[in-house]
Amino acid sequence: MLKYNIVITLFTIVYGLMLTDLFLSFHKLIRYRKKVKWHWLPLLTAWYLFLIILKNWWDLSSLQNSVDSMNIYFFIAYGHLLFLTFLLVSTALPDIIEKSELDLKSYYFRNHRYFWGLMSSVVVLSIVINFIKRFHELDTSVIFILLAVIILPILTITLAITKRYRVHSTIIIILVIGVVFEIINR
Repeated sequence: MLKYNIVITLFTIVYGLMLTDLFLSFHKLIRYRKKVKWHWLPLLTAWYLFLIILKNWWDLSSLQNSVDSMNIYFFIAYGHLLFLTFLLVSTALPDIIEKSELDLKSYYFRNHRYFWGLMSSVVVLSIVINFIKRFHELDTSVIFILLAVIILPILTITLAITKRYRVHSTIIIILVIGVVFEIINR
């Protein structure tokens, strides 16, 4: 039980910091809304991250059953995942709104390689962690993880490589629908 309390405390603090960063960035956009040229793509991407954070935070409750089988390697790997996710969240929306107008669509495409490159790293590390965890627990959802191993990295790497608006629009909508579907089916 002590190991679980240590793990949950650290993860909760980091997830709380992620949400704080996301909320503050959005607050600044609203506060300086007259200087902002709004666009739905970065906002939907930020909402996608918001859903992922809440889903992952909620999933921490299932860790209580498996913390006894958790080792330091799993903990360190998950710590790296939290670090990468924090960097990702910090990039989703601009932190500084300069004196001139801020175009959210331009901001998104100026940062898309960094953002989706980080997301690709998060996806790959998540898949590795979940595969090891599920394989260790002999969970039957290994097939779902194997599909994620193929599809999610392809989608996120595609977003990191291309600047095509339609590709970004389509894939982000697919990712949001996927995470909402995952949340609904829990």
